[in-house]
Amino acid sequence: MKKLEQQVATHDADIRPATENEINAAEQALRMHFSEEYKTYLSEFGLVASGATEIYGLGVPATSHLNILSAIEPLREGKDYPQQAVPLYDIGDGYYSLYDNRQCKLLTWSMITGVVEISDETLEAFLLRVIFDIK
Repeated sequence: MKKLEQQVATHDADIRPATENEINAAEQALRMHFSEEYKTYLSEFGLVASGATEIYGLGVPATSHLNILSAIEPLREGKDYPQQAVPLYDIGDGYYSLYDNRQCKLLTWSMITGVVEISDETLEAFLLRVIFDIK
């Protein structure tokens, strides 16, 4: 995630790297195993906030709206929420970008209709596109 690291520094984006203990505790609390790609994101960045764009993660209190532990609970009540997915980004109008740790895929998911799109984009490419508009 070197390109993301460079962009975070260039744009002075806010990050909150998560500790190994925070990551392990989140895996236990959510009853899932995070992929290596997602663990790298959490340990290097935790979450990313730049301007009005906020990406969910760890490294902030569990009560924060950006913490995956608090963000995931209401989403799991939506239609066919993928068991191994974590929220990344609130697209708006009940749509979310999720990261499926089992498939290592990015999903577009709706509270009402469930998964509407599966992407082959890498997590880093997604983050660069959404946060910094880099394709």
